[in-house]
Amino acid sequence: MAATDYADLHNFEYHLESAAVTFLNAETGLDIFRTVIESNVVTPRIEVNAIISQALDPPILHGGGEFPNYTDYSEWVATFSVRIVTDNPRGQSDDHALYVSQCRTALMRSASNWDETTLPYYDLKHLRPANGMYEVDGDWNITQLEYELIFEIRRDMWPA
Repeated sequence: MAATDYADLHNFEYHLESAAVTFLNAETGLDIFRTVIESNVVTPRIEVNAIISQALDPPILHGGGEFPNYTDYSEWVATFSVRIVTDNPRGQSDDHALYVSQCRTALMRSASNWDETTLPYYDLKHLRPANGMYEVDGDWNITQLEYELIFEIRRDMWPA
């Protein structure tokens, strides 16, 4: 089913982060938080964040929807980051590496996790680990995993 409107179709961050919340929770059983969710800080937890950096050439014809002859960018590049946070005084440090491993595994299962069910308007074209870091902040262990991804708006998703 096509996007309801262009605002929904172009809400890339929401859709990418929501997809990750679904499959990372299934993989780890932890609470997963998107970028703009306000909540009490719980640990262990995973935070996900999508940053759209650029559109890729060439723009294409929509090929469907309300304006099938309009040309628009359909392929986009993003940085997707996942932060795993555990609390040492609560005895969570032993499981930190396991949570990191589970996140890596879930993110690299592109075909089964980033699909029409979790990501209805887009096709994931490329997912590559790009960066990672580990830090201790007071009592917290924090690992940040960054991925470069390229996704494309599916031609049948342009709003009618």
